[in-house]
Amino acid sequence: MDRLRAMEVFVAVAEAGSLAGAATRLGLSAPTVTAQVQALEAHLRCALLHRSTRSLRLTPEGEAFLSRARAILGAMEEAEAGAGGDAARGVLRVQVPIAVGHMVLAPALAAFAAAHPGLRVVTILGNDVDSLARRGIDVAIRMDEVETGDLVARPVYRSTHVVCAAPGFLARHGVPTHPRAIDPAQGLAWVADTAAAPRAWRFQRGAERVVVNPTGPLAFNSSDALLNAAAQGAGFCYVLGLLAHAHLRDGRLRAVLEEWETEAQVFYVAYPKARFTAPKIRAFADYAARVFPDHLRQAPASPIRIRRR
Repeated sequence: MDRLRAMEVFVAVAEAGSLAGAATRLGLSAPTVTAQVQALEAHLRCALLHRSTRSLRLTPEGEAFLSRARAILGAMEEAEAGAGGDAARGVLRVQVPIAVGHMVLAPALAAFAAAHPGLRVVTILGNDVDSLARRGIDVAIRMDEVETGDLVARPVYRSTHVVCAAPGFLARHGVPTHPRAIDPAQGLAWVADTAAAPRAWRFQRGAERVVVNPTGPLAFNSSDALLNAAAQGAGFCYVLGLLAHAHLRDGRLRAVLEEWETEAQVFYVAYPKARFTAPKIRAFADYAARVFPDHLRQAPASPIRIRRR
């Protein structure tokens, strides 16, 4: 048995959630995939998968082995890349915050894929900040949150928040000239989950600080949903300028209170610290730093190492 090949097949099965899905991904027949997994289980003398006619899930032993198998395969890819030059190749697993993935990264990935034909990019959209290694993620876009442990985190973008509303809404209700002029009942809220309080809107101008707590009829855990609701005239929203950029450019929304400072958010490309950084990770980090709007980029370009407190 080729143990590396069997591990590759097992990881594909775990990620696809089915034997058939892994077979399609790898270009193998379903019986071949099944035989590879069975041979690996026989070699390890334990069951890695619970299989039924309707579902497939990992056993506890399978969960533990999956993490180690990913690490081994990743090290193998790094070794091959180091011997083969700077070409980015293999599988790159990327995690991106949901709104950033929808509005910024996903539209740009076609060009990245075209530039690196030897690379297959698997992008996971999610806002959690779990361990990258435990989830098999090679590189992630993070928003100030970097989990405990050694990571290289390259700041690539800094965005402040903007308050905006649809032109028709502003025509009906007026354009506020001070944060206190915003009726909280007209504020669309962002919430982390159903039990969380809405995120406060924070403003500063000189020594003056103002906090607005939105109490409007709609709340979302998604910035793109907030933007779309505001574009339909539902009220004001307070979102990152990075995410509002397209709506403001197209005139669907209009920014107000632009002379006031708002909270800033720094975006990082984060990946595990290692003596050797695979070309695929370096290529993605360089590309991610270029896809954000140039006129808003304020973060330094040099890599730094961050540890979450």
